[in-house]
Amino acid sequence: PLEDTIVALRPIIPQLPAAWGGLPNSIRLLDPSMHEGEYLHGANTTQREAMGLPLLAFNPDGEPVDIVNHFVNFGWEYVFHCHILSHEEMDMMHAQVVGIAPAAPTNLVFAKMGNGNNRRYELSWMDNSKNETAFVIERSSSSTGPWTTLVTVPSDRLTDGPGTGSRSYTDVIGNPNRDYFYQVYAINVVGDTWDYSNPAFNQILPGGGWPTLTLDSRSQTGPPVPAIAAPSILVGGAVVKNKNSATVSLTWTDNSNNETGFLVQRAYDGGFTSGVVNATLGGNVTTFNQTVARGTTFYYRVHAFNDTTQSDWSNTAIVTTP
Repeated sequence: PLEDTIVALRPIIPQLPAAWGGLPNSIRLLDPSMHEGEYLHGANTTQREAMGLPLLAFNPDGEPVDIVNHFVNFGWEYVFHCHILSHEEMDMMHAQVVGIAPAAPTNLVFAKMGNGNNRRYELSWMDNSKNETAFVIERSSSSTGPWTTLVTVPSDRLTDGPGTGSRSYTDVIGNPNRDYFYQVYAINVVGDTWDYSNPAFNQILPGGGWPTLTLDSRSQTGPPVPAIAAPSILVGGAVVKNKNSATVSLTWTDNSNNETGFLVQRAYDGGFTSGVVNATLGGNVTTFNQTVARGTTFYYRVHAFNDTTQSDWSNTAIVTTP
């Protein structure tokens, strides 16, 4: 009782199949069990203050806020929790939020059209991302800049849905007749962007309330993260250890020179959905021994990882203990 547990997490971004084209953000209501626009329980702070009741809702800076149920971009959201039932029942469960930069748009085309006050530039580009929240359009009178931000065009994933395709924008320039150049990049704003400012009872600046993280596709134009070669030739065997136990021994070939560790995964089936157990090893390791039950068939596979990515899985080794 009354004990706090602090857990430090460092996410490893998985190596996704190229055919997926990335993953969309988790954009959901703060409380999916309530209707949009309703006050969260006890979070109508304006009303509670007027009634002389204790205030229950505050932002991270300790400022009182009203909290209305609304949609928030939680990025790549993953729920972690404790399987000890008493812990699980005491809300020892939380969401890990990972912000991922969107893929850069390509095939930007722009052309001047119309006359007089109707003179305009028509822009179009290819959206290659499933997780951008907006596109930033920059304009310059020279092809080499300097560039100034013209407009930020929201990409409403709640209505557009995750996916890619052609996007467009019209820049009305009117008179005088000028030549412009354009460039476009995608951004992903992860976090709660709701405006919680209310001069009546908090000191939050307009547009603020909670911290957010903004990532943009320009970071994707640098050197790509080096891939990690998957281990291969995974082979396993088993010998009797004692009356009830056997020892499984695995060997594999390390094909990478940039891993920081290996993950060995065991299961009761080849789809690795039943009885999954993981073991983490250091880098440059090619053997693993494990004590398991006798008279059982196990399936094993291995992948390599480092601080930023992971390899594909090795072949699957099937080991039946004596």
